[in-house]
Amino acid sequence: MKQRILFVFSILLFLIAGAWHTVRAVNPETTALQEPTKTKVEYTLPYPGVLPDHPLYMLKRFRDFVLEKIIAEPVRKGEFYILQGDKRLQMSVMLGEAGKVELAETTVSKAEKYMEKAVDTLLTYQQTGAAIPSHVINKITTSLAKHEEMISEMVTSAQEAQKNGLTESLNRVHLQQERVKALK
Repeated sequence: MKQRILFVFSILLFLIAGAWHTVRAVNPETTALQEPTKTKVEYTLPYPGVLPDHPLYMLKRFRDFVLEKIIAEPVRKGEFYILQGDKRLQMSVMLGEAGKVELAETTVSKAEKYMEKAVDTLLTYQQTGAAIPSHVINKITTSLAKHEEMISEMVTSAQEAQKNGLTESLNRVHLQQERVKALK
């Protein structure tokens, strides 16, 4: 009997909580008072693994170098560069959170160089008359938007010594976003 009462009580609690949440979400009084927020780019950056301040980072760089040389197909190489750029951006975020702002700034710069390589590779491939798959174009477009969002956040919270480098990286992102429009 106690189990039934507990079960009915938990169902009622669940229904009341759901109804309260729905009414609160639709209530014009609460939605009118909320200030507009800038929408975040729905793109998850990959986990970077070993960071540049780790002693084994050189092995990771060697592995990435070998992989870059092994990949022959241009679209796959472009995807590889996008992945590397995204990993470097996530590394810079993690380094910034750890207080290593100089290393974070140089890592952002490397991330944008990888994104530039990705755009160069895809544009060169397109100039041969080949078609670039739409999912790759969507991925690089979304990735660059995420890079713009994250670097803009970093610029606002950066110290004066790092603002110039981050602003330069942000300008590179804007340049690559313009160049990607030619892929569409």
